[in-house]
Amino acid sequence: MKIKKVINNNIVVIDDNNQEAIIMGRGLGFKKKRGDEVDPQKIDKKFYPQTHQNAEQLINMLNDISLEEMEAANEILNLASNKLSTNLNDTEIISLSDHIHNAIARGKEGIFLKNNLLWDIKHFYPKEYEIGLAALDIIGHLTGFRLNDDEAGFITMHIVDAQMEQGYHNVNGITQFIQEITQILKYACHQEIDENSSYYYRFITHLKYLAQRIFSQHQDITPPDKMMLKLVEKNIHNHLFMPKR
Repeated sequence: MKIKKVINNNIVVIDDNNQEAIIMGRGLGFKKKRGDEVDPQKIDKKFYPQTHQNAEQLINMLNDISLEEMEAANEILNLASNKLSTNLNDTEIISLSDHIHNAIARGKEGIFLKNNLLWDIKHFYPKEYEIGLAALDIIGHLTGFRLNDDEAGFITMHIVDAQMEQGYHNVNGITQFIQEITQILKYACHQEIDENSSYYYRFITHLKYLAQRIFSQHQDITPPDKMMLKLVEKNIHNHLFMPKR
């Protein structure tokens, strides 16, 4: 495997059997140049961009990212994969590393972005949000900089995105979709939803799947029959809402 381009001391682009690949590892690019051989023992991660344009975009994102930021992203995604018992999109490490890098850079200047969807993220993605909170400890340990809880919410959305393999803006749209549907239910039925019930968790899960289909433009959803609608309506009233006092 020969180097095509050195991005920084820890990231290089190689030609792997006539296919362009981005590889990461401590010291991979140190004192290296185009045409040099890569030490396979130093490779931690390898990515195969789908197109040359995609490769250029990824390379531009990686230029300023430190190894510690990449290691943090990798550890967070490994934790998520184990906790959620699912395989995550490998290229998410680049997007998450870029997010961590920019969040730390802003934080060092005293700029912290407010996450307006934080409350919804906590309620709609509780398992992923736990990982988002753990991510703050991982980032703090590896980089020496502690991010705030708003960033835990943003990281949660990256984890959700890695599961869905959709665009980050779609995860944001899906979260807003769920928020609006639950608000419609509250106003239409004039009752508060019991957010601690198992039925609420199931309801949110079904809404997520519905939203994923809509946002991925797979809208060929068969309309439910009248009996099914009555059953859903009964379960919503009996189990989803808090008892009236």
